[in-house]
Amino acid sequence: MSYGIILIKILPNEFLDEFLDGFIFLNTYDFFKNLDSSDQVRSDPYEGVDECWQIESLHIADKDGNWVPIGGIKSPITYNAPNKVKSNILCLYSYTDRKDDCFDQRNFGFGNVAVIIKDSKEFIRRMKLSATAEGKVIYQGPITYVDKNTYHGTMGPFKKFSSLNYQNEFRFWLTGGNGEPCRLNLGCIRDIVMVVPSNTIPKIPKT
Repeated sequence: MSYGIILIKILPNEFLDEFLDGFIFLNTYDFFKNLDSSDQVRSDPYEGVDECWQIESLHIADKDGNWVPIGGIKSPITYNAPNKVKSNILCLYSYTDRKDDCFDQRNFGFGNVAVIIKDSKEFIRRMKLSATAEGKVIYQGPITYVDKNTYHGTMGPFKKFSSLNYQNEFRFWLTGGNGEPCRLNLGCIRDIVMVVPSNTIPKIPKT
């Protein structure tokens, strides 16, 4: 079943003008992974995880070739690939017209203003154009949320654990960076957005 999506950037008012001027800030995996847990909406110690493995038991062979269980193993075990491509991410809120999709007020923790992107296709086009101009490649799409206690498989940039599913994240993943935060210059985007207080998001009508 298809459904409509409105992309929204929720942010503190102090960063609003920069965003509207088209200077789009993209942070690194490490920023979110190492962020203090007191920042509950941004901190994610599993950001950038490549694999998630559910382990029921683990054994090693002793000198006689017998398999001995190792205690203290807790699932899941997560894996980060070494020397992975350096990348940056932009996180947006995805507001859909699905009847069962309700805005969670925890998202107010991202900021007191909301930039509603009225033309998502044009915003994506400008993001891609700016990335290409800098010799980088950008991908975008909604995050798929998986159960940390049962999921076994590949993670990557577009999967997160379901404890964060209230964020309804739509992500831009920029590759080709140097491991530092960066900005893309889209030029002024005021023609394709509308700014409202973030506490009015739940009032957006579902058509």
